[in-house]
Amino acid sequence: MRFMGDSPSRGSSEQEVVNMFLKVNMLIINFPHHRVLDAEMQALIPIEEVYNSFHCFLHSTLIGEFTLMRDEAYCQLLKQLTANTSSKSDSCQRGWRLLYILAAYHRCSEVLKPFLLKHLQQASRSAGAPYQGIAKACEQNLKKTFVYGGRIVPPNSMELKAMMAGRSSKRQLFLFPGGIERHVKIKTCTVALEVIEELCYEMGLHTLEAIEEYAIFLVTNRGQNVRPLNKNEYILDVATEAEAVDSGYSLWFRRVVWTQSLRFENELSVAMQYNQILPDYQKGLLNVLSHGKVSDQQFHQMSKLAALQHRAKDNIYTPSIHELSEYIAAPLFKKQPPQQWVTMATQHMQQVQPLSPHQARQQLHHLLCSLHTSSDGSRPPCGGAGQSHPEAQCWNQLPVCGPNCGGHEHTAGHSAAAGAGVVADSGLGKFWCLILGAVRLTGFLYRAWSCVELLPCRLKI
Repeated sequence: MRFMGDSPSRGSSEQEVVNMFLKVNMLIINFPHHRVLDAEMQALIPIEEVYNSFHCFLHSTLIGEFTLMRDEAYCQLLKQLTANTSSKSDSCQRGWRLLYILAAYHRCSEVLKPFLLKHLQQASRSAGAPYQGIAKACEQNLKKTFVYGGRIVPPNSMELKAMMAGRSSKRQLFLFPGGIERHVKIKTCTVALEVIEELCYEMGLHTLEAIEEYAIFLVTNRGQNVRPLNKNEYILDVATEAEAVDSGYSLWFRRVVWTQSLRFENELSVAMQYNQILPDYQKGLLNVLSHGKVSDQQFHQMSKLAALQHRAKDNIYTPSIHELSEYIAAPLFKKQPPQQWVTMATQHMQQVQPLSPHQARQQLHHLLCSLHTSSDGSRPPCGGAGQSHPEAQCWNQLPVCGPNCGGHEHTAGHSAAAGAGVVADSGLGKFWCLILGAVRLTGFLYRAWSCVELLPCRLKI
């Protein structure tokens, strides 16, 4: 009633009232683990309310039901919203918004669930009934809470003000490899899985197997701390926690497993995979030399890949020595004089000049995939024999699945958030590629968990 304006606020702000309301419900469910209240809780919750909560906890324990207090909160709210006669004009509206918040954080009991859902459905579907929109939103929040467990971080002042103004969503920035930006509409109960699905749909990926190969990472401290989000984590919970630690946090979208065939018809998908693979290739992590020697054919192959990288930047002029040194791994660039690289790249630029930047990235993808041809002639799932570019058939002599296949190196640069990932091949090569990729992934996870001391990691395993 304080929140609805029908009872004195006792000096508490709107956010303090909401936090107290949510914390009391959390306290009842976890009371054995909160025998000593912190100073904030003591200031927000009157001592008589603590005693009442403890009494309710004992009663709940005796009957084997831990959700009675939350059921009580739901019932009290519905009572206030039914035939509301308050003199405050916005009392009922604020009550519905409080119910909207409660449904996002706490589930009711299984006994109350069908009645609560029925009430919300009637309120949202009855012709001419007020508050149909927010009643429908409450129903959606409650259903998601039963699926994902409910949010656990109270809304900050900005989110609460937005909800009280009738705004229940925000535009959240997600960064693809290469700094490609995508804004996704995030609602109060949006979880990481829903964002992954939306971004995958934009890339033309609709199968469950393909979607499971992608993940979202929270990055703080200028890229020094990176952790993967559990797919059931609420985005606004993550954002609220991150803002308290680092206002310059970012959320990265990356591919982490590479077993499904690459999709070359979608421009965003090609750009995303291209930008994620390219750093590893430029560092030489995808190159394997026989006895440390480079054949003439391999020199031409690397020159072709350099020309494609140059064209992918929408350049049509001949690349300079400095640019070629960035396109070709340093150990390989030193294998012949710089001017020789320029001469070879000039020849290939004449061939790739008619291509668009997207076609150049697409062709580079085809060529790298064709270079994964195993000794028995089979092709890996990254491109598939049917998808291989005709010109790639003669480019199968440069091995790209070596000791550093699928390496991950996490730096402050957006493109290095995750490396090429784990690339599956056939036969013995596939086995060792997966094993080595797993070893490197273990190293990545070790570094990702290093952020635990600065940012609570709530992975639900």
